[in-house]
Amino acid sequence: MKRFLTCCLLAATLAWFGCAENPSKGNAGSNSGTDSTSVTEGPVPMTHILICCRSANEGVIKFKVGDKWITDHDYKNIDQARAILSTIQQAGINNVIIDLTNPSQWATVPASWPGCQPNENALWDVDTKYQLETIETVCNELGMQFIMFIGNPAAHTLAYWNGIAKRIWENWAQKDVYRKYGYGDDRPMLVVFYMGENFREMYDAAPDNEKDYLAKFRIGTCQVNSPMDFVASDGWGYRNRSSSSDNTVRFVCPNEGVAPADWKRSTLDQWKEKVAWAGEASEYCIFGSYDDTCDAIFWGIADTKESKTAHKRYPNGEKPDDYYNVVKEYLANRDKKK
Repeated sequence: MKRFLTCCLLAATLAWFGCAENPSKGNAGSNSGTDSTSVTEGPVPMTHILICCRSANEGVIKFKVGDKWITDHDYKNIDQARAILSTIQQAGINNVIIDLTNPSQWATVPASWPGCQPNENALWDVDTKYQLETIETVCNELGMQFIMFIGNPAAHTLAYWNGIAKRIWENWAQKDVYRKYGYGDDRPMLVVFYMGENFREMYDAAPDNEKDYLAKFRIGTCQVNSPMDFVASDGWGYRNRSSSSDNTVRFVCPNEGVAPADWKRSTLDQWKEKVAWAGEASEYCIFGSYDDTCDAIFWGIADTKESKTAHKRYPNGEKPDDYYNVVKEYLANRDKKK
């Protein structure tokens, strides 16, 4: 997965994005519908899933998919998608965030988007549309929901991602399988790979026709590769641990550090502490990614011992399911206390 560095921190204080004055009330529908599941069980657990870039598994990191251990699981394959999503559900998570941050995943024409690399492949007709069809089918089967995670507007322009938001709105966001925020806000959710304070400034400066579809969503934002001051839209990823400034959303992953040069695999004890900390959010707790080995934020059932990359290996002889079981046991014990 391509991740783009952001270089500056700018002040912004507004909470969630999607309208000009009060983002918490929005402008996509009345917002009178409250998701009672979210309100009663909060914080709602979620995890990211990576549907591209299996080369980051180095040909040696093997995820358990059903009864097989494989290095290149593919969400186009319904049996493999069903096995992965069922495993996530068995950990106590019914909502996933699909990583679609690379413009190539949306493209039908190679190297046709702002900020593209020369001759960069177009993956929509080859992979992405089939992956999304399969994930939607399996989520419907299992009673799960998903939301989508789009890329960096500083690298590819806000107008470009507004066009992607239009596609998401028209094809998925209005379906029951696509999660709405809840807590009195019935907007569908969308995560953007950009820091909240920078996104707010860019969003406010854009003309209406470059954000009219983004405005239909409750938007969450992320830490990228540098220190930042968190605002109320943050806490959805994508480094170490982070929280929205109001503690409604918290993110954790079993990878220490922010800049890639500082990445280090969390010990099992560190991961347990992080998972408990995330569970103190009031509305959503995000547990890394089940299978993102690009950014090394994965906690899924995986055999990592042959990886050449230290921050991708489960340390200290930990078993392939130890990091997974931390999440599963935490959520199971939390639910028993209700």
